[in-house]
Amino acid sequence: MINLLLSTAFAFTTVYAPMTTQLETSVVHHFINKDFHSKKKDLGVINWADCEKMGHRQCAMMRGYWYLQVIEFKGENTYQINIFLYDETSKIVAEAIIEKRYKIEKIPQKTIIKGTEVQGGTIAPTKTEIEKPPILLKKKPEVTDQDISQAVIRLLTRIKK
Repeated sequence: MINLLLSTAFAFTTVYAPMTTQLETSVVHHFINKDFHSKKKDLGVINWADCEKMGHRQCAMMRGYWYLQVIEFKGENTYQINIFLYDETSKIVAEAIIEKRYKIEKIPQKTIIKGTEVQGGTIAPTKTEIEKPPILLKKKPEVTDQDISQAVIRLLTRIKK
C-alpha cells in the first residue's frame, strides 16, 4: 500500500523484482545500484507484491508494475542467463543476456618408470615414459559479479520507453 502511494505521489515506475534465488537477488542488487545508467530515471524497485497463488509476472501486471525476470538455462554446452524487463502491459522494454560456454580441461597422464640397465659392464639409469590419453573434465562456466553488472547496465541502457 505504501509503495502504491509513493508511486502515485512521485510518479515512479514501480518494478517488481522477486528474489527467490541467489541469482535473482544478485541481479536485483545490481539493478538497484546501477539505475543511474537507465534512460528511465524514475524506477523504484520492490520485491514483494502480496499476490498469493498467482505467478510473479501476472501479479505485476495486475497491479500495474513493471517486472524484472531472470531466467537461467543450462544446456549441454552452454550456460545462459536471460534478464528481461517488462512494462505494466507485459511487453518487453529491455533485455540482456549472459552466455558462457562450458570449458573442457585436459589433464595429461604420463607415467615415468625409472630403472637401471647394465650395458658393457656399466650400470646406466633408464627412464621409460608411458603416455595415456588425457582425462577430459567439463568445467561449469563461472558467471562473475562483473558479468552480472555489465548485463544489468546493458539492460538499463536499452529501455525503449
